[in-house]
Amino acid sequence: MRVDRNASVLLVCLVLATLPAGAHAATPLHTIRIAQGLSNPLFATSPPGDTARVFLVEKRGSDNRGRIKILESGVLLTTPYLTTGHLATDTEQGLLGLAFAPDYATSGRFYVDYTDSIGTTTIARYTVSANPDVANPTGTILLSIPQPYTNHNGGWIAFGPDGNLYIGMGDGGSAGDPEDRAQNPDSLYGKILRINVSGSGYTIPPGNPFAGPTRGRDEIWSYGLRNPWRMSFDRMTGDLVIGDVGQNTEEEIDFAPASAGTGAGLNYGWRCYEGTLPYTSSTTNFCASCTNPACPMVTPAYEYAHSGGRCSVIGGYVYRGCAIPDLQGTYFFGDYCTGQIYSGQFQSGSLVNVVARTSELAPGGGLAINRITSFGETARGELLISDEDGEIYQIVPGAPVLERDMPALRVRSALGDTLGSTGRGNALVTGITPFADLGSRIRGVGYLKDASIRDCAVLEPGCLTAHGRLDPFDIDLQACVDSAANTLTRRLVFTNRAAQSRALAYVDVITPTLRNDPDGATRASAAAGGKSAVLVQYDSTQPNRWIVHSATASAGVSYSADVDTASELVSRIAADQPLAGGRSAGPASVGLALGFDFGTIAPAVPETVLVTTKLQASAPTGVEPVTSPGDGQVRFRISGATPRSNAALTIELPRAERVTLDVFDLAGRRVKSLIHGTFPAGTSETFWDGTLERGEAAPSGVYFLRLRTETVSVSRRFVLLR
Repeated sequence: MRVDRNASVLLVCLVLATLPAGAHAATPLHTIRIAQGLSNPLFATSPPGDTARVFLVEKRGSDNRGRIKILESGVLLTTPYLTTGHLATDTEQGLLGLAFAPDYATSGRFYVDYTDSIGTTTIARYTVSANPDVANPTGTILLSIPQPYTNHNGGWIAFGPDGNLYIGMGDGGSAGDPEDRAQNPDSLYGKILRINVSGSGYTIPPGNPFAGPTRGRDEIWSYGLRNPWRMSFDRMTGDLVIGDVGQNTEEEIDFAPASAGTGAGLNYGWRCYEGTLPYTSSTTNFCASCTNPACPMVTPAYEYAHSGGRCSVIGGYVYRGCAIPDLQGTYFFGDYCTGQIYSGQFQSGSLVNVVARTSELAPGGGLAINRITSFGETARGELLISDEDGEIYQIVPGAPVLERDMPALRVRSALGDTLGSTGRGNALVTGITPFADLGSRIRGVGYLKDASIRDCAVLEPGCLTAHGRLDPFDIDLQACVDSAANTLTRRLVFTNRAAQSRALAYVDVITPTLRNDPDGATRASAAAGGKSAVLVQYDSTQPNRWIVHSATASAGVSYSADVDTASELVSRIAADQPLAGGRSAGPASVGLALGFDFGTIAPAVPETVLVTTKLQASAPTGVEPVTSPGDGQVRFRISGATPRSNAALTIELPRAERVTLDVFDLAGRRVKSLIHGTFPAGTSETFWDGTLERGEAAPSGVYFLRLRTETVSVSRRFVLLR
């Protein structure tokens, strides 16, 4: 009897979150070749925490020895990390697996799985030498398992979240498991083994399902596998995923959630079943039968038929890297015979939403991924692909990651508004539509929104730390919100990674919208004393929110500043033009920009910008309060209700003042000038007849009438209806 995992008492369903909150269309993908000229590359991985190096496993060279080589900062080192003795020479034999101990940084221990010169599966421990790029040549054999045939050797090894070493063993070979080994609990073939290797040899960890006097080898963790090539642990959840190669018709992927024991004691069905299809009988399992309900077998999470040339599944990894945030939780796998690559997500024990990725991941430029032998992970969780033709590829974003898919800090301030930042450094303040505009930029280099992700972002209470690269600059960001003080502080550090000095001029831009209506902006003070100008944005319709934007930077920086309508500001920055030094703008969709020109900076010398964005409910120093109609001073109102086809206006002034009165559309464009001159103290009446500057009738819609005196700026909303 083969049971669905949803009904099995042995498994509890686990639903994985596949996309972060707010994620949208998936980032397009691409592959880049990171190594070439290898001999039968079989696997690529990194020690825990080693972000500079990738270790490449060569199954077998022309001298019949296996090798591990190091790719360090993109350069393949000439001296191998490890060279084995002579190995067996059949197609599926050689150096097959590599696993670094979780404490490799201190213990220097790593483990390999190979078939020795007579074909015996060997699990051996090695240690690194005094040279971190070279291992000691002599290892310690921990486990030897003679192989009755040359194929189905398994070969995958990895440390689980529990710190134990897991080993994938094939069914012993030939075809159809002729000796019925995979179902036999007294045989190590067709199994996943789990051993404790923390001592000088190995011991049986507590919890192994067949340990002790019960029937079954103590090392066995789960059984019923044909040739598990390959497996992986989800580095976030601890779930175990198994790619098991089929016989005649079916390839399968099995899923063992950590929440249900990571597959302890499970029977995956071979040789009773190939995928979900009955294959042949078995007399060696606990029930001496494939159909006895006392011996349930779990169904695959996913299977596919031998069609279109497909014939051998290559198990992969659940993506947990940081370069492609919207792919978090996506499982990648492939097929050896066709070179096809697929992805999907695990939901309730099944692999769903499976899509073909082959064309998308084609490297182009005359390169091709033809014969996938394994997937792998870097220390940061980025995905690698080993091609038997001698190459290693890495999956990378095919386009800049959308800002809306980036990690984001969002904190409610004491005023009740939101403050925060994204992993690219763009500020989020109350009412803003994130990333609607192009945003901050390094002049002549590019927008921060297009920076590649250099390392994983970290979100902590009140703070976000992120790392990007906008060639040739590394950009490190720390953004923190002080909710009590209503303040967002962003510290951006730029480091030139080029070999030569480079010019650095950074423009920090925010384009908030307060209450989704036009706002005003002004420069409250000029740059002085090592500090930038102070820029202020305010809501001129309901004047109880002010955004104050200012900064400091490394010594010697040349400051600039600008306030303008958002469209003008964005256009100017896109053209890498200097800031125009505007002093006021609005009512409109407005923006604030601060410029920092460092001149030419030397390689590896960090330059820092500290930007402070503060929300407040009263006018900041240097800015006159925006006066409301009921304060006994300046009054400006539209008589009657709207919509109407014209506007009767009343102006009350406490003293004679110069006055301008203009009409603006929703885009912030001035469409009619009504008054420009001196008005007497007291009450005055005026009128807008609903026409534009040249006399033609204004179309129906929302307009803003802005009154400016020598001391205040007040706007009123008017709906024109034809």
